[in-house]
Amino acid sequence: MAWEPILWLIFLVINISLISLIIYQIVCLTDLEADYMNPYESSSRINSVVLKEYILHGVFCILFLITGHWFIFLLMLLPAYYNARKFLNRQHLIDVTEVFRFIESEKKNRIFKLGFYLVLFVLVLVSLVLSFINALVDEDDAIDFGSLPLPSFF
Repeated sequence: MAWEPILWLIFLVINISLISLIIYQIVCLTDLEADYMNPYESSSRINSVVLKEYILHGVFCILFLITGHWFIFLLMLLPAYYNARKFLNRQHLIDVTEVFRFIESEKKNRIFKLGFYLVLFVLVLVSLVLSFINALVDEDDAIDFGSLPLPSFF
């Protein structure tokens, strides 16, 4: 029980890292669209963090699997499949010569990912708070969350 808050804190740090990587990519695409950045610079900046995002998301997904948080693991499988499919088809990098053709779809994809990670952030934050409460309360006085109408991943 004492490891649970530490685990949720690790999940929170990984989630914040993923959110910051996605925001960085959206800012690069927006700067390119507003002509503050040239296509080569924007593509190289985005391409340098895409693989890091995919690896971090994969680690995040595997950690949920190992720790037995099945609901969030299943929730994480959809973006993991999308990332794996893009990586295996070699479509994960932005091409410098075609960046303006796909800028709108790339921004929409990243905004959708940002929304997903923000929802996940709320879930992880709530779970972190609940695990801290349960860790501070004695076992006899612990809150029985099974009687509350909450999803089972809490």
